[in-house]
Amino acid sequence: MESLDDDLLDAPLEARSDTVPRRIESHLQDRCGVDTQGIRDCFIWNGLQSEVDPGGEWDIEEAYLARATAVFEAAARRTQRGVSRALLCLWVHHSSVRAWNHTYRVDLLTKCMVRFAATARELWGLDSEPDPTVELALRLCELVQEEILLEDRLKTGSRLRYTEFLDTVIGSCTGVLHDAATMPGPVAAYIGDEVAVRHQYHLALREANRALTAKSAGQRKKYEFRKELRRLVNRWPFSSVELSKLNAHRQALERLQEAQDEKRPWMRVDEGRIVYLFPFGVTGLDYGQIASRLRWAFEQPPEEGEERPGMVRPTAVIDHFTYHADIWEPRLERDKRFDGTELILGKVRLRVDEETTEELNAAIRFSPMGVHCLRLERTVEDLYPSELHAAMFRAAREHGAIEVDCEQSGRTWDRLARFARDLLLTQLPEQLSYGAEDEESKDDAPICIHRGRSHVLVRVLRASERQREFEPHIGEVDRPMVQDGHRLLSLVGASVLLHAAPDAKESLWDWIRLADDHSKQIWNQRNQGDLLISTENTTVIAALDAPNFISGDLEAIAEFTACLSGTLAAWNFQLDSYRAGVTELIAAYNTPGADRGAQLAAMKAARTRMLGFENETRQVISLLHSPTLLRSPSNAAALRRLLAVSGIDEQIETFEARLNEVMADQSEATLQRWEGDRQQRVRDSATAAVSALSICAAISIWQGAGFWTPQAWGWTTAVVAVWAVGYVGQRWVSYNGFRATARFVVKVPLAFAGWVWRAATAWRMRAIRER
Repeated sequence: MESLDDDLLDAPLEARSDTVPRRIESHLQDRCGVDTQGIRDCFIWNGLQSEVDPGGEWDIEEAYLARATAVFEAAARRTQRGVSRALLCLWVHHSSVRAWNHTYRVDLLTKCMVRFAATARELWGLDSEPDPTVELALRLCELVQEEILLEDRLKTGSRLRYTEFLDTVIGSCTGVLHDAATMPGPVAAYIGDEVAVRHQYHLALREANRALTAKSAGQRKKYEFRKELRRLVNRWPFSSVELSKLNAHRQALERLQEAQDEKRPWMRVDEGRIVYLFPFGVTGLDYGQIASRLRWAFEQPPEEGEERPGMVRPTAVIDHFTYHADIWEPRLERDKRFDGTELILGKVRLRVDEETTEELNAAIRFSPMGVHCLRLERTVEDLYPSELHAAMFRAAREHGAIEVDCEQSGRTWDRLARFARDLLLTQLPEQLSYGAEDEESKDDAPICIHRGRSHVLVRVLRASERQREFEPHIGEVDRPMVQDGHRLLSLVGASVLLHAAPDAKESLWDWIRLADDHSKQIWNQRNQGDLLISTENTTVIAALDAPNFISGDLEAIAEFTACLSGTLAAWNFQLDSYRAGVTELIAAYNTPGADRGAQLAAMKAARTRMLGFENETRQVISLLHSPTLLRSPSNAAALRRLLAVSGIDEQIETFEARLNEVMADQSEATLQRWEGDRQQRVRDSATAAVSALSICAAISIWQGAGFWTPQAWGWTTAVVAVWAVGYVGQRWVSYNGFRATARFVVKVPLAFAGWVWRAATAWRMRAIRER
């Protein structure tokens, strides 16, 4: 399969050369028969997500790793020599780096690389027969894993974790460089040159972060990053991705220096609240069933062995969750109210690093209007821009791995979004499946949870001006308090509030480079200078000169608006389900042997349910824009402005357009027309049967009159009878199907015989009684 002559290694492998990956791929394909494209596809989780779960709701980790393992095993078995095995490791390294630049699921990427290393070691027997070249190539792959984990720590917003792991990565680079220098061969030389570039890159990162830390603390440390970066670029072949990250640090450093030179004040949130919302909708149950089943499941103590590890049980179930109850109109019908059942969960703790632990109050809220959400909140104090920046994307799926646990669950999750997904998509449906009041519930539609877009709500209660980040309190000096939103947005770092919860993938100081965005600001909601900002997944409320209960009203309205995305997700799912069901019914109706009467009845039932769904949704939509939902006209006006700015109105218009298309669908009329045509066939067959009997009667008359011979008339009668039976049978089978016809042919004689037997039995019993 492989020859000793290796044309690929006749020329040196130049690090960062575009031709090297092509040469490696050509060697693995031509010499070894390895599916290089299959290996590259192993690191593209998004493609598999569209195949396994187009909705993107479920975790495909098991399917992803199983597919990757099969491809890795096949490739490892086809590489039998050390050089080819090392080149296979280099190809996996190239594929992983390529995928890393375009993915947010770094956890899947690292797990896939770990799976490759384990598979290769087992199949190649590296533990019993070590190969230094292959081991070095595997260490290069491990170095990529460490770099990915370094970026993951960057996303947590923890400077401590990032700094510690950056030193670890630099140490790993130093170790690989030392081993590569003592090892002969072109593969070792290539790995040494590649790691040397990365070593210099991470050294530059460390110096940049030290300079940024010094500048943000108000120190005047001299560091000419622009000149240093120019020197590094001329000496080392950094990639465009590496240069973009270094450039991000350079821009942040220059902007910090500019703010320091101008002596511009910094923003600090002295007191505030952060609420993480995970909206969702429920199909298969109405609100009454949800409330009764959840209360039943809460009141029933878990049986021994029934409680599985990691199960989050509520600590209380309450009937009303709205803290600002007076803002909602109490005279509304119960199924049109927002206030509803709330499950109180245990405290959720986020351990960011050794110095930072955040504790959240958690609850799941269910509304009769179908506006449900998982809600986590905490009070914050003394937040500077970088800390606020990190806290605002704490609930994002792309957020870096931290330890998340919930009281009494006995389990940890690696992200807040993972905790929410497990709770809503796995544990909540299990709780809702309990407490069915009757057996008829088994025939209901399956219980499905449909998630909306996660949302973070920030309420600034008190803010002050500072000279620099982490400025200590000196004596009794009171720093100026921020009076209104206009002054707040003029401070260094306030641009964090103007943007959707960010990804923060390039720099811990990304917030300093954010541009001002005034397109989604709502001013003077109550008092002059009150600020309300609504972006794609963030709402900020800053009513700094108003009492807390006024900004609390705005917070309740903003929560309601954000949670509508889950309701719309459930509504759109029901439209999609109806369309898919109609398509299946039409296809089943045309299937030979189908029970067409049942298909038509199912279509009528589906249409009836859709008419009820249309009435329900249109009532909710009209209520959203109605002044009767909220008692205060100013709150109603705030809701209307939020619906417009947040994009909910646009989503509602899209849903209404889809709903109009569905309701204008003529599928039921088409089935009824088809049913009429098929029934006409039955009438035609009955007419043909009567005509055949008439012809047979005429034949009998002609035969009695002596026309023609009796044998000829007999054959004529037989032909007419066979034709009539065949015609009627063909029409009957075309309408009812062969199986239904066979059942009818068997069932009717048996039914007739049973009727005769019962009649004879009744006659005998009457004769006995008369005696």
